[in-house]
Amino acid sequence: MSDLEQGSLAYFLSKPVSPQWADFLRVLGEELSEQMSPEEIRAFFLLLGRRIARRNPLIAGETLQDLEQAANEQLRNMGWGWMRVRDLNTSLEFLHSCAPLRQAFGDAAMEWAPGLLEGLYSDWLKQLGAEETLVLQQLGKPEGVQDTLRFRLAHPSQFL
Repeated sequence: MSDLEQGSLAYFLSKPVSPQWADFLRVLGEELSEQMSPEEIRAFFLLLGRRIARRNPLIAGETLQDLEQAANEQLRNMGWGWMRVRDLNTSLEFLHSCAPLRQAFGDAAMEWAPGLLEGLYSDWLKQLGAEETLVLQQLGKPEGVQDTLRFRLAHPSQFL
């Protein structure tokens, strides 16, 4: 196991879902899954993520490092893991690790729960002036023990 994976596992174990909310969040996820399609739940969680971003705005910076630092400060305050930003020349990639989505909503929710982070990052980037022609989308499924999620900010043509 790599140092990142060991550190991530230690982080997960040190940040369990609060017992007062654990059952509520699990049954909420179960009930949503019974009442809505995964696409509908994901769209709903995207809206929730955007609302959370508006309540927790980022401090504007000059560089991608400033963006990463500001986002990580907010994520740390929320207990939502951490992120890294990578410049891929034609797009930006956001790697988010240790979000407590699986702990809160269960394994099956990993199909739709990342919509929360997609909405969060989308609104933060909009707040910071990202061009309206760019979109943020999740790529693939969670990876590794740290449930790393990949999001890409790019022109829609790059997702075809």
